[in-house]
Parts: sequence; structure tokens; C-alpha cells
Amino acid sequence: MLEQLTIWWQAFLSLFDGIAEDTIATTVYVGGTLFALWAWSSVAKRLPNPLGGVTWIILFALLATPTVSEGDNAGLAPALIGLIFGILTKEQSLVLSNAMSILLVAALGFFVGYCWSKYSATKPQNTL
Repeated sequence: MLEQLTIWWQAFLSLFDGIAEDTIATTVYVGGTLFALWAWSSVAKRLPNPLGGVTWIILFALLATPTVSEGDNAGLAPALIGLIFGILTKEQSLVLSNAMSILLVAALGFFVGYCWSKYSATKPQNTL
């Protein structure tokens, strides 16, 4: 039984040999981010009205902001990883640049949320 499972597992993993590592890593990162945001949106619906949207925007900014770090896989990592790396290595410029990137994305999200709430509040209700 174990030998059959090993053969099946090797055949399954051989499917990924033809796919580039960057493609797999990007797919996992984007898919994981979308899954986390989808899961959090079901939690955020149960939170009070402004708090749910605010937490969703903060989570989006933490997960989806690209990093400004250098290296082979740095373009794939979120800015949160660059921020933690900068804190651990005590590089002030790395901490500030990643923190500013996260804050910029959060600010843009809050601005879009504000515009959307104003649009929704003034939108005429079409009732039949």
C-alpha cells in the first residue's frame, strides 16, 4: 500500500516539473491572498458596519502591498515580510519604506471606501 502511495505521489509531483517556480509561487501567493480576504470578508460581515470594512482594508494592505526589498524572491513577498525583515535586521530605511507602502495602500483603500459609502448613501433607491 505504501509503495502504491509513493508511486502515485511521485506521479502527482511530476506534473509540476514543467511549470516554472515563479509561476507556482505567484499563483500560491495570489490565491492565498484572495482566499484569506474572502474568508475575512465572511467574518467582517458580522462585525459592526465601519469596523468590518476597516479591518478588511487593513488586511488587504498588509497582504497585497508589494515589498520594496531587494533579492531573488523579494518581488513576490508582501511588504509585511519586508517590514518584519527590516525590524529584525534593524534597517531603518527598509522599515520606513515598507511601512509607507502599506500605509499608502491602506489610505487609498480608505479613500475608495469613503467615496463608495458617499455614493451608496446618495444613490436613489429604485423600487418597483
